[in-house]
Amino acid sequence: MTMDLVPGNVASLISADAVRERGQSVQRALLGNQIAESLRKDILLGVIRPGTKLSQQRLCERFGTSRMPVRDGLRVLARDGLVVTDAGQHTIVAPLSRADLLDSYYIEGRLAGMAAVRASARASDDQLAVLDSLHVGMLESAASNDHQLMAQLNWALHRNINRMSGSRKLLSAIRAVSLDLPRDYLMEMPEWSVRSNDEHARFLAAMAAKQHDEVGELVAAHIVESGRGLLAYLESQGLELD
Repeated sequence: MTMDLVPGNVASLISADAVRERGQSVQRALLGNQIAESLRKDILLGVIRPGTKLSQQRLCERFGTSRMPVRDGLRVLARDGLVVTDAGQHTIVAPLSRADLLDSYYIEGRLAGMAAVRASARASDDQLAVLDSLHVGMLESAASNDHQLMAQLNWALHRNINRMSGSRKLLSAIRAVSLDLPRDYLMEMPEWSVRSNDEHARFLAAMAAKQHDEVGELVAAHIVESGRGLLAYLESQGLELD
């Protein structure tokens, strides 16, 4: 009896092709997500207005890529309800709903509040020191009008608290709803920095005092107020919300 065997060099080629295809697939997915994230920020900040047609060709030129990653990015935004297809099969930016945006912040606020309660109960002195250093960095960057650094430190502060909760379920849920909060929120709306820093100081003080439930309520309220701030900003830019 004979068996058909794949020669070693051919098997290597097959394996190499499979690895290459997987690598290309991962790269395309990452690029699609990056495109979606960039467009999401522009939509949520009112840079790209509701009703705007998103031409795949123009997006390819903007991001310097082929159509496939652009399609992947638009598919992500369609899943999130930020773009829709009209009767002519054009991809257009969906109307922004005041209720939907606020719901996103209420949901994230409750989840982040739960994470903060657990983080507060688990926090070590070293972890509290890290949070304090991020807070001090935000105060200094606000004083020097370094809005980009302030936004980065703000994101790092909240991410650290979420991770300190030690709950993979909460982290996954927060990640899913936090897409509607632009990471560079404070860079676009630096006037909110004073209030944001004051609120950070309050819940970090409660965390240091081991007032765990108070920490959760303060963090939840902080997130909700950020959402209201975004709505106020959009309305100031003349954006009509449903």
